[in-house]
Amino acid sequence: MRPFNLGKDTVTVLLSFYTGVYASTISMLSAQFLYRYWAVFDIAKLRYFKGWRFSICVLYSSIFGVLWAIGIYCFDEMDEYSEHYMEKDLLERYNLSFSEISSLALVTYNADGSLRWFNISCTLNMTASMLFQYTVILYCAIWMYFGMEEKLRSLSLSVRKLHKQLFKTLVLQIVSPTITLFIPVFFIIYLPFFDLKIDLPTGLSLCAFTVYPAMDAIIVMYVVADYRKAAKRILLKIVEKAYNWIDALDNEEPVKEINANIPAVLNAL
Repeated sequence: MRPFNLGKDTVTVLLSFYTGVYASTISMLSAQFLYRYWAVFDIAKLRYFKGWRFSICVLYSSIFGVLWAIGIYCFDEMDEYSEHYMEKDLLERYNLSFSEISSLALVTYNADGSLRWFNISCTLNMTASMLFQYTVILYCAIWMYFGMEEKLRSLSLSVRKLHKQLFKTLVLQIVSPTITLFIPVFFIIYLPFFDLKIDLPTGLSLCAFTVYPAMDAIIVMYVVADYRKAAKRILLKIVEKAYNWIDALDNEEPVKEINANIPAVLNAL
């Protein structure tokens, strides 16, 4: 049941640090917003994102990832009560027992209804990390919003147009991680406090994490005209090569007609 026949404790450690990748991701996202803020208001500080100093950003995101992982490993460790609380569902749904798998669990309440503060400390640790990163993102975004117009007055028309496109991108790039990264995690980590006796498909919320990287790239290509034109040219070349390859395999007339019409359709986009 365990990868590479690793020991149960080893897989538990790896599982904890796997969750830390999420914290590293949102930390790097806040560093990205800080870069944009300095690019507008304090260009001299961009030196921290160049050369060996960029390792500071990597260290910053790594620290939060490690803190997140350690918090989950220490505070969500399985104990006798946690195993008893969840063993029935695990056996009924997956035909497994906790002796066979590596596991971590957040059980919010004791049998008498009192809070399990040791487990809840993990929730507080995760909340603090998320709020810190989101505060950095909002701070940079808000000050960029109020200070952008004044800065743009001294720039050329073409540069102002580009900066306005980048700001629209910025707004959308705040909304997208909020929906795909922050809200799903808040939903998952605070759901146990409601002590609901229902089975919710939290796996769907976890899948939202994988949507963000694609959304981030699509937003940039959609809003910034230069990126959109470049993406369109690349797509046109790929489609032309694909249909030329098909045409070489089959010289029938229907294929030739499709080959002639596809580039025209792309040019109309």
